[in-house]
Amino acid sequence: MEIIAFKSNMQQSVADFFEKCFSAVGIPYSPMDRHSDIADVEQNYMRNGCFWCLFDNEVLIGTVAVRVIDIDKKVIELKRMFVLPEYQGKGYGRLLLEYAIDYAREQQYHKICLDTRKQFSAAQYLYRSSGFQETEKYNDNEHAELYFELIL
Repeated sequence: MEIIAFKSNMQQSVADFFEKCFSAVGIPYSPMDRHSDIADVEQNYMRNGCFWCLFDNEVLIGTVAVRVIDIDKKVIELKRMFVLPEYQGKGYGRLLLEYAIDYAREQQYHKICLDTRKQFSAAQYLYRSSGFQETEKYNDNEHAELYFELIL
């Protein structure tokens, strides 16, 4: 297993990965609107945060990203944390989350925010067990139902 920061030659693999992940949970992959950030990872994450890919040999099995949402208050948002269904339950989600948290601490951010949906109960457990607390809505994501934050 290897976690690698996104490079532009990974864009197609990332798009294919998310199509599989969203399909597995019954969400249509929509790179032209709802998921447009994934269609251009370089522009949407690498200039204002970071996007990492977890590989098992040559296979992309997981992703996690962070992006700055308040530069003055040193707040970042956790985004696009997914693991392929066949790799779930093996600790890879926790590995990716800890990697992002470590990055946030190294960069001296003060808080990590995230939003999620109620259907992702395993992710909610992971966030809570990693110290995230449920909080008020902080963005305008019409698909999100729950909001969390971790004070660093």
